[in-house]
Amino acid sequence: MGAIKTKQVERPFSRVERHKLLEWFYLKDDKGEFGHAGQWAIKRDFDAQNPDPELLKIIYSDRSLPTSINPPSATSQPSLVASMLELLKLQRGMNVLEVGAGTGYNAAMMQEIVGRTGHITTIDIQDDVVDQTRRLLKASGYGGIEVIAADGAQGFPQNAPYDRIITTVGCPDISFRWVEQLADDGFMLIPLQHGGEGFDPLVRIWKEGERLLGRLVGFSRFMSIQGELAIKQRPDFGDFVALRSREPTAVYPLFGIFKEMVESVKNKQEDQFIASLLFMVIVGDKKPFNWVNWVPPSFWDEEKGVVVIRENGIALYGDESLLADLKSLSDQWEGLGRPGFFDWRLEFLPRDRVPEIREGEWAWVIERKFSREIVRLA
Repeated sequence: MGAIKTKQVERPFSRVERHKLLEWFYLKDDKGEFGHAGQWAIKRDFDAQNPDPELLKIIYSDRSLPTSINPPSATSQPSLVASMLELLKLQRGMNVLEVGAGTGYNAAMMQEIVGRTGHITTIDIQDDVVDQTRRLLKASGYGGIEVIAADGAQGFPQNAPYDRIITTVGCPDISFRWVEQLADDGFMLIPLQHGGEGFDPLVRIWKEGERLLGRLVGFSRFMSIQGELAIKQRPDFGDFVALRSREPTAVYPLFGIFKEMVESVKNKQEDQFIASLLFMVIVGDKKPFNWVNWVPPSFWDEEKGVVVIRENGIALYGDESLLADLKSLSDQWEGLGRPGFFDWRLEFLPRDRVPEIREGEWAWVIERKFSREIVRLA
C-alpha cells in the first residue's frame, strides 16, 4: 500500500507481533449483542498461544480492531500506524510521549525504533486498558515501556522533556501541558479534529521562539480523546444515524464539487475531496459545521439542520437555506483556486490571547476549548 517508506519503519513491522497484544476484539455485526451509538458488534476472544487461523487473518489485515466498546478503545489500522511512524521521524535514543495506549501496539513499534537507549511513555485514561496493556507488553518483551493510568491531557512531566509527543486519539484541542513538556527542538504529531468527530487531519506542531506553529502532514480517523480535552460531539453519532434513516425534507440535484465527492467515494479515492471538505470546515466553521460521515459526506448546522450528499442528490433535513450555504462555500473554494490539503499554515494561541491577522490576509480563526487556532492559506 506504500504506507511503509523506510527500512526504519519496516523493521518494527517484522518484529512486533500484533496478535500477542490482543486477548479479544470486536467485529461489526448487525446481530451482535454489544451496541453503541447505533452500531452493533460481536466479541471474539483470542488465544495467542493457540491462535485461530481465521482470527489471525483478521488481526494481520489492514483494519482497526476495537478492544472496548463503551468507553471505546482499539488497536489502530496498521497502515495508519506506519504512516504516523514515518511522519514522526524517530531516531535512536529519543524520548517519546504517547497519549492513547490502546493495546500497546504503536508503543512497541516506537520502542523498536528508539532502541534501548530511548524511552517510551504511553498514557491511557482507562485503568483496565492500562492493566492489560502493561501485562501484554511485558509478556511480549517490551516491559521497559512505561504505561501510565492518567488523563493524557496532563502529559507526564516526570519524564519530560520529550523529543516527540504523539496522540493516537482524535483531539478536539491541544493541551498546553504537552507544549510545556516538549523539547525545544522536538515536535508533536496530533490528529487534530477539524469539524466533526472522525475528521482528524494529522498536524505537526512545533515551537519557534515564542510562537507555536503547525502544518497539516496527513489524514486520519480516530476515536475521540476522553478526559479534560473532550467535548460534546455535535450531533451525537447515534442521533445522526437515526436522522439519516428518516425521509428528508427535500432532495436537490448534485452540483459542482458535490458531484465529485460522490464519484470519489464510489471509487474509494477519498484524497480527491478531503481538501474541499477541509476548506468548508475552516471557512464555514459552524455554518455549516462539518460532521463528516464518510459514506455519505454530511454537513450540519446547529440551528438549520443537516444535509447529506448522496448518489441520487443532496438530501436536506431542515432549512432549505443550508443549500445556499453549501453553494457559497463551494464557490469560495473554486474562486480561491481549489486550495489543497497541504496549503494551510497553522498557529496556536491560548484562548486569552488575541490573534493578529493582517489586512487582506486569507486567515480564519477556529475557537477551541483551550486554544485559538489561526489557519492561513499559504
